[in-house]
Amino acid sequence: ISRTIITHGSTQTMVLSMLIFGGPTLHYFAIALTIGILFGIYSSIFVAAGIAMWLGVKREDLVKLGAKELDRDDPNAGAVV
Repeated sequence: ISRTIITHGSTQTMVLSMLIFGGPTLHYFAIALTIGILFGIYSSIFVAAGIAMWLGVKREDLVKLGAKELDRDDPNAGAVV
């Protein structure tokens, strides 16, 4: 949640600067972006989190496991794609 808030907050700061300094040309565009950002925050925090909980996804499911020990007999060991 903190990454979502920081990202949306910094984006909203730039949109507010467009609203203040952009003049009448960018005024309504900045308002539309502000509304979109607010809906995005709501969706990211409440809707997506609720769906993830409903699906039973846990934080451990999203974290990468440590690197596996390399098997020297594996023909694909060290292969880079």
